[in-house]
Amino acid sequence: MATMSRPTQRTRVPILVASALFAAAAVAATGCASTEKRQSDTYSVGLFRSTPRLKPVVAVMDFENRSGYSGQWNLGSGMADLLNAELLESSRIVVLERQHLGDVLNELNLQGGDLFRPEGRAARGRLKNAQFLIRGVITDFTVTDDTSGWFSTDSVSLRAGSSRARVAIAIRVYDVENGQVITTIKTDADASAGGFGGSVKYQELSFGADSYFRTPLGRATERAIGKAVKKLLVDLPARPWEPRVADVDGASVFLNGGDNTGFEPGQVYLVRGAGRTVTDPDTGNVLDTLPGGVLGKLVVETVTATAAQGRLVEGSASRGDFLERITP
Repeated sequence: MATMSRPTQRTRVPILVASALFAAAAVAATGCASTEKRQSDTYSVGLFRSTPRLKPVVAVMDFENRSGYSGQWNLGSGMADLLNAELLESSRIVVLERQHLGDVLNELNLQGGDLFRPEGRAARGRLKNAQFLIRGVITDFTVTDDTSGWFSTDSVSLRAGSSRARVAIAIRVYDVENGQVITTIKTDADASAGGFGGSVKYQELSFGADSYFRTPLGRATERAIGKAVKKLLVDLPARPWEPRVADVDGASVFLNGGDNTGFEPGQVYLVRGAGRTVTDPDTGNVLDTLPGGVLGKLVVETVTATAAQGRLVEGSASRGDFLERITP
């Protein structure tokens, strides 16, 4: 990811709450894992010509403010919203807006009440689970070489070349399943007033608004966030897609992909149950994964761009079963 340009007006903090609710509601309605088919997100594996990776699913928590700043802005939620917006804009990560999930849950509970008609209700049990939890700390949020007491007065005089802003953040990414720290990222950025000149009334600005990003402090903020996003896109692991049974209707078996994942008519697959992991009795570390037992066999009959349907020729199959390609 190239150095991040200043976020567009559409990703500014004042509108993030509305976009968060919309995104979370869409997740509740679909509950489907998203995949990418760009060359950078696929790789050859087994008998599939290219297998997509499943986008990592993350939840960003409010940042902890250790910078010493105690002004009018809520830096913790503001920084989390900015990071959310930039991750969403990358389109390579599924972001869950946990800060505003309470509003979504309230709406689901209201729709389930007797006062609401049953038509058009959102299905329950469809909210996505986060795989990774992102926690951040703001370690620096200052303006140096400024003698006016920048946030303690109504206005701050920025003399050309005399004022410099600095923002530093530290991020940790946790694996929700086992609590392990996946990666630790530290970024910082500086921006000088330069020829900005004039008087900036920071107290009249909203954190994350377009006018904020025209100030030295705003430029330092976006640069620090941009560096963090660039590293996150590299460090977050993406799971490879696996062929599985999506649904069963008699002898018809619906598969979890189509032409986009390499399914072709005539392919034959063994249907296997869930495997089990072998762990070290002392450390609990995973030593190996044993495949599940064979439950049946199917042949792929029809394939569309994103879906496929097969016919069960032996045994049985259930939603969630794994598929193993049989070499002709």
